Amino acid sequence: MKDNRTVTRILQVLDLIAKHDEGLTLGQIYRMLDIPKATVYDFLQTLYHADAIYYKDPRLKNYVIGSKMFAIGSVYTKNSNLIEASQFELKEFANRHGRTVFITKRVNDKIVYVFKYQPQNSRIVTPQEIGSISTDFHNNPIGLCYLVFDKAVRDLSVPNGEQIKKDRYLFSSLDDPGHICTLAAPVWNFEKRAVGVIVASDLSQDGSQRDLLAKEFVQIAERISRRLGYLGTFND
Repeated sequence: MKDNRTVTRILQVLDLIAKHDEGLTLGQIYRMLDIPKATVYDFLQTLYHADAIYYKDPRLKNYVIGSKMFAIGSVYTKNSNLIEASQFELKEFANRHGRTVFITKRVNDKIVYVFKYQPQNSRIVTPQEIGSISTDFHNNPIGLCYLVFDKAVRDLSVPNGEQIKKDRYLFSSLDDPGHICTLAAPVWNFEKRAVGVIVASDLSQDGSQRDLLAKEFVQIAERISRRLGYLGTFND
């Protein structure tokens, strides 16, 4: 099926604006996308009047994502098969271990947090909320999980990649100077595709319980994958 050029261009405009928290002007957008100025102007006016974008600074007329896009995006959290298949067990895990849990998805070059649950016995306050975005694929367990298990962005140069594939999880290094310990594991769907990474975070501790915690978390990831229709073997 042939793509609709107008729809494709509008999505390009929205995607570009979403990548720049400080906002982008008309001139910046049409030059960066190499789309005629008049065409981009029409798109922006339509999106502006629909509350899909707005001016971060009316004097500069720099566009940022608006409330309409937030409203549309928030529907995902109600209809997502990934969240539906994951949240019950993740909440149970969080309550047992006092860890804040997340579900993330990769959207092009971004990692998007689509679910968060913080139990009452959690010892940390995390800055990530639903809708938070990260572009760090190389310096934390979540991003590295995508680079190892997501075929669309796979990086064979990831250190210890083969061992990570065998383990099917990543933990923050015990030598990490940060105070947060992150555990991440991939989830697959019926297409045998890594469609997300589940995450559990807590204060850093000694490594005495890490293996048991990781084993339990990987088993949760396996059951989620089965609920999403994954019929293959793991470690493919």
